[in-house]
Amino acid sequence: MALQKIPVNLITGFLGVGKTTTLQNILKRKPADERWAVIINEFGSVSIDHTPFAGADENGLVVKEVAGGCICCSANLPMQMTLTLVLRQIKPHRILIEPTGMGHPEAILDMLRGKFLKDVLDIRATVCLVDPRQWDKEEYREHETFIDQITLSDVLIANKIDLAGEELTREFLGWAKELFPPKILIGAVAQGDVDPHWLNIEPFPNRKALHPNAHEHEHHHHHHHDEAHDLPIPEVGKPLMKESHGLGRYSCGWVFSPDEVFDLQKLKAWVTSLKHVERVKGAFRTGVDWVLINSVRGEFSIEYLAYRRDSRVECIGGNPLPWKTLEEGLKGCLLEQK
Repeated sequence: MALQKIPVNLITGFLGVGKTTTLQNILKRKPADERWAVIINEFGSVSIDHTPFAGADENGLVVKEVAGGCICCSANLPMQMTLTLVLRQIKPHRILIEPTGMGHPEAILDMLRGKFLKDVLDIRATVCLVDPRQWDKEEYREHETFIDQITLSDVLIANKIDLAGEELTREFLGWAKELFPPKILIGAVAQGDVDPHWLNIEPFPNRKALHPNAHEHEHHHHHHHDEAHDLPIPEVGKPLMKESHGLGRYSCGWVFSPDEVFDLQKLKAWVTSLKHVERVKGAFRTGVDWVLINSVRGEFSIEYLAYRRDSRVECIGGNPLPWKTLEEGLKGCLLEQK
């Protein structure tokens, strides 16, 4: 009989967005017959965020803190030790991890998907909370950590909408819908009132977001949400290809398995060699790092990306292009599988 994997979620968000309050609301609706573990990290050496959960052990909840730095960037050793302890001693039905608001959480996901844990853990949606009032300020929109947390998430939630107001919340949700890569679910809540069903959303885009009875919550806050149905994860060597056209433009997109790795220098050469392509935009796994490549009419940019879902790219032109030829060029940028 196969071992039952333990679901695990990351709850991320910048400082002051309300992660701890959100965790408290989620835990209030925890199944009474389940044991849950919460791992909280704080930037300082003295842990504070775990204090609201004092005495929770009696209710099937165990809270562990990792203080004195960021579990996302200290080789993950404190995190690994804490997680190992939780798995061996507590044997929880679910694990929730709250990284520090100043951390880059992609390193945690890489560790959870590593060879030592991938057969034990069932990674579910990474949830990112955003205060629209922070998002409205340039200092946050240009902050690397702030953007990384948003980019990495599967579920993106505007929190504190009662304080942000309807207009600013609407502007944020409109911006969120245009993000690349797209989110599986976008929501808006007040006072961290997140739907616990969102935790069960699969992190890959080939699953429908689990949000039953979306309009039947017994509270006074409105939940706005959008579900993004995406292509399934392809097999290695069999990228998915989708063509479309409209408004005088033609496009083609490809999705590659997350197990395939691209050579960054070859990708750069491939993008710059394209003719009659107005725009190329893609997220690629390139060895240790993942990058976002964006080329608009010859203006080329590349930046670090927290995304980990798959490699994907889209080309847009004013006329139909030899898509199969472009696909072969993309395949030529792949590193050989070992």
